[in-house]
Amino acid sequence: MKLAKIFILRNRGHETRITDTNNAHVTRTRLTAVVLLSLAMATIFALPTFGARPVRVAILPFQIHSSEDLGYLKSGIYDIISSRLVASGQIDVTGKSRIERVLAEMRPARVTEEVAREAGIRLKADYVLLGSITKIGDFISIDARLMDPEGKNPPSAVFAQTKGLDQLMVKVDEFARDIGGKILREPSAVAKEGEVKAETPSLVRRKKSSIVHGQEGVGFQRSQEFPFEIKGLDIGDVDGDGENEIVVMGEKEVRIYEYQENKIRLFKKLSGSRRDHFTTLNAVDLNRNGVAEIVVTNLRNNRLRSFILEYEEGRFRKIIDGQKFFFRVLQFDGKGQGLFGQKMGFGKPFSKYVYRFPFKGGKFVKGEKTRLPKGLSIFGLTTADINSDGTDEIIGLDESEHLKVIRKDGEVFEELWRSSDYYGGSDNSFEYWVNTSARNAVVYVPCRVLTADLDRDGRVDVITCKNTFSLGRIIERVRSHKTGEMVNLSWDGMGLSESWSTRPVVGYIADYQIGDIDGDGLDEMLVGLVKKKDTLLISLEGRKSVLLFYDFP
Repeated sequence: MKLAKIFILRNRGHETRITDTNNAHVTRTRLTAVVLLSLAMATIFALPTFGARPVRVAILPFQIHSSEDLGYLKSGIYDIISSRLVASGQIDVTGKSRIERVLAEMRPARVTEEVAREAGIRLKADYVLLGSITKIGDFISIDARLMDPEGKNPPSAVFAQTKGLDQLMVKVDEFARDIGGKILREPSAVAKEGEVKAETPSLVRRKKSSIVHGQEGVGFQRSQEFPFEIKGLDIGDVDGDGENEIVVMGEKEVRIYEYQENKIRLFKKLSGSRRDHFTTLNAVDLNRNGVAEIVVTNLRNNRLRSFILEYEEGRFRKIIDGQKFFFRVLQFDGKGQGLFGQKMGFGKPFSKYVYRFPFKGGKFVKGEKTRLPKGLSIFGLTTADINSDGTDEIIGLDESEHLKVIRKDGEVFEELWRSSDYYGGSDNSFEYWVNTSARNAVVYVPCRVLTADLDRDGRVDVITCKNTFSLGRIIERVRSHKTGEMVNLSWDGMGLSESWSTRPVVGYIADYQIGDIDGDGLDEMLVGLVKKKDTLLISLEGRKSVLLFYDFP
């Protein structure tokens, strides 16, 4: 049986991953041949000119994250990158022995960005490249950060992915070309404080879409990095100007971005108190006044204190506050989309009923209640006629993170299908008191389940995420995520089956929404990705996030 061989390059700023399905036992002779081929290719191309004095670059030893011994890749990757940069005639690469001597003098416990910058200063380098190779599943990812040792410019992320070991070093050659382009052209990642530039020119409609259909399609577009962990996001016209904004939520703040001229620009930042724990977010015009309300589920000292924001007279104000409900905008009870609330249960995270909150008399009021199927909550829940029988089914992620399809007949629930795979896998959690325990229990909030006819074939598609964990799901309070991907499922007569998925990205998918981001009349998919950190570093440095933009065909 052939074994899958995988590498992933990782550093503290970004992770991606790449697949190689060749036999795991690849000889060094074969790898050397690939390296020599790539080195020969490296002399064919030339980079743009920069100036009279060559730019000095120090390539630090790439870190290897794999259960296999992949140390022999370090030399090959260094040789290709250095050869590619030197071939431009505008870049000098510091020798390996000198770099090793400086690192030996510094004797760091691990090579962090701070260590890399200090080494760059000692080496009198204009740039330092810090990278890694990581093995996850069947993927190989090359990931690095190009840094100015003086810290005058923000680091620039460089990454690459490929399938097959035979193409790995060729991909490293392209990777090196990207590095050279960044060095010689000096692109600015952030134009102004509060402004985030897309890393690609625009959200261009592509023939093959950036969503992967089977083996087709590549890539996505990515925003600049956010200095916090995304908990929720949505798309909506929250200021009434006729253009959709991107609303992004952290644990204690809500940020609103405008999409203008291929950039997302910070419009407003709204901060909560230090005791707040923002959990979920929606941005929908519920009262039909032309302005989308921002609906936030919030816990303060583990007690529900949810609120709704609305833009009035140039500022956002709370039109509802201190509500003891989990809030979510759903399509659930056959009466169209609306605001629903669910109370925390006694000794359990959720009660068994949800309440619709209609807008009456100028305010949202608690209305009719509806019982939920056992194991489902207000989160990770929707309804749609997915099997085209004229009746809506309930689709939801249960408490064990399996996807279910349920038919409701009066007050009777019938389970039509339950996935064998896990879906969702959020790291968004809260604590609740269990009367049989001396400590609070942890519940992970299910990820969204969306429905839409994306391919316009008259059938409803189900869209959700699939996050995977290094340590599985057995540890209650610590989740170490490996990768995340978006999946599309459709009814095949017996159950839901996956029809496409995005390529896996390293980190975990926190939230996502479908909507018209750029005002072209076509929907895109917006995904909030929390970048993976080593567990021991989370409390010291915090997590960082990015937004991913996907086009549909």
